[in-house]
Amino acid sequence: MAVNKYRDKRFLIIDSVKPSRDLLKQFAFNLDPEVVEASGYTKDIMLRCAENHYDVLLLGYDLGESQKNGQQLLEELRENGLVNRQSVVILITAENSQAMVLAALEHKPDDYLTKPYRPKDLLQRLDRCYNKKRHMKDIYQALDAQDSEAAIALCDRAIERNTPYVTECFGIKSRQLFEQNQFKQAAKIYHQFKSVRNCQWASIGLGKIALREQDYSTAINYFSELVDKHPLYLASYDWLATSYETIEQYTKAQDILESALNISPLSVKRLERFAKLCFDTGNYEKATRAFEQNYQLSFNSIHHKADNAFNFSEALNQLAPELSEHDLKVKKNRVINALHETSKTFNQADVRVQSNLHTARLMLKSHGEYDAKQLLSRTEKYIHSVTEQLESSSMISISKLLIDLNRNETANELIIQVVEREPDNIELMAQIDMIVDGSVQKDEQAIAQQALNQASAYFRQNHYQQALAGLSAAQSLYPQHIGIKLNLIQALLACHKQQNDEAKLVKAGELLASLVGLPDSHPAHHRYQILNEHYHSFK
Repeated sequence: MAVNKYRDKRFLIIDSVKPSRDLLKQFAFNLDPEVVEASGYTKDIMLRCAENHYDVLLLGYDLGESQKNGQQLLEELRENGLVNRQSVVILITAENSQAMVLAALEHKPDDYLTKPYRPKDLLQRLDRCYNKKRHMKDIYQALDAQDSEAAIALCDRAIERNTPYVTECFGIKSRQLFEQNQFKQAAKIYHQFKSVRNCQWASIGLGKIALREQDYSTAINYFSELVDKHPLYLASYDWLATSYETIEQYTKAQDILESALNISPLSVKRLERFAKLCFDTGNYEKATRAFEQNYQLSFNSIHHKADNAFNFSEALNQLAPELSEHDLKVKKNRVINALHETSKTFNQADVRVQSNLHTARLMLKSHGEYDAKQLLSRTEKYIHSVTEQLESSSMISISKLLIDLNRNETANELIIQVVEREPDNIELMAQIDMIVDGSVQKDEQAIAQQALNQASAYFRQNHYQQALAGLSAAQSLYPQHIGIKLNLIQALLACHKQQNDEAKLVKAGELLASLVGLPDSHPAHHRYQILNEHYHSFK
């Protein structure tokens, strides 16, 4: 009987509505478990789950307007490792719209129940979920421990014993094989289940293998077929967009994500990804709208971050010339409200500075010159008082805003401090180079930035020769690009140090000679000096 199943289990009831909470408590007490606890407050739930393990969570969706909803709470619990695969999570809600249901299911509760419901319906779902957890317990423990070999072996054992969950075992095994780069073995399973009902994961797996093997047309075919046959299977849209991004067809990737958002508009990660693609492709109207939605949807979630408001502001800053005075004023006020809330919520020096600078920039675009100048003056004084507290990455972001606002002197001071702090951090140096190199036209920036980013990745891995090859190619395209020159010098010096290659040192000297005369006031001058001193230390 069900009573015996749950005698040693711990239940947690999460619902902000007392009658609903009491009903679920009574349901749980009737199963005679070891513990039944209940709360309607998300902060309390986080604390409880940090201190205790719960076997069953009956989770209401609507937890009050000022709190996270059940979907957001579940995502945060999983993200922080406070609910593992062995716990049963059933989401209960009065909402039954397609958008809400699909958004909730993307965070993978074990089951989903809409109100009104009968206790026996809930019991049936709970029994079904519990039986699966019991059969799969050892496999789930191995997955939680990130032990792929054990998970594969346990899946094989369960399959041999003819487990009722054989399809899931094959799915888990195939994913572990994929992660181990055993694509041939994984593909055998994927092909076996590709045409089996509700096994869309098999086509996803085959598409991912094709992507890894750089067979992009095959990957696109797999994902496109899934989109056509199973339009509510949203992972296929994400992977199809990834395929198009990989071959640099960004507009197609944007369109695919937009199609997914039309079906399920409440996915914060997908919405942010779409917004960034719109921004990068120059569709600032869609980017502004999407970043605003992202800001609003993420507000009570684990995705709430200062960059949400900053991205919203950046998009509107680009869109502003296309708007009427009235439309700009309306949108500007919404952005400034978001910036104010962000500064207040995070209460950090770098967030306060960036929020103020974003606000001032928008004021200047809508006839608020006096207020903008007053805010800028106060913010620059504040920057000088908190510079030591600022992280280097934040100082670069602040410098970019200051340059946009023609506050070059303060921007240069921050850039010089970053160079002094971390002269060997090629990733930060690449970001600085893109800000300060005025010789680069807008349509060249993406190519130059891609080269710098790739070189940074190689440099971090001490693959100096690969970094050198990429930067040399970029320098041949843009021979006057100061940032590429400086990064190339740094890579040449690193190669010389590693290989004692005199030719690399000579080339570094030639590039340094080409920068003689760089004005002392230029933000890149200080880095040039450091690299010049490094070069002469080898002479």
